[in-house]
Amino acid sequence: MGCSSSKSVDATADDRKSAKSTTTKMASKKEYREKSEMPLNETLRQPPKRIQQMMQEAASSQPLTLEELEDKQQRAEQRRQELMQQKLEIIQKNAQMLMRSPEENPEDEQENPENPD
Repeated sequence: MGCSSSKSVDATADDRKSAKSTTTKMASKKEYREKSEMPLNETLRQPPKRIQQMMQEAASSQPLTLEELEDKQQRAEQRRQELMQQKLEIIQKNAQMLMRSPEENPEDEQENPENPD
């Protein structure tokens, strides 16, 4: 039957047991693999209470009108401009401090006196 032997060989009881044990081992491995996979729907959790409250408030409130949306957008743009102006002022101030010469900044000289020796 097989490629290596010309004689026909009958399967013995030991061969059958070993064949069954390997199939049961394979089956147990398959079962283990299936158990290790977790469906996503079991791991879903509810959002925190504060987010649930916000979602409920949003669902119960009236939708914003076009006028309210435009007003809100205008206030947000104004706030962005203010923040950009503050950042620009800070950058300019830092640039001025870096560009100062050591003669104008006597505090640095006192902290780091030069030794002529």
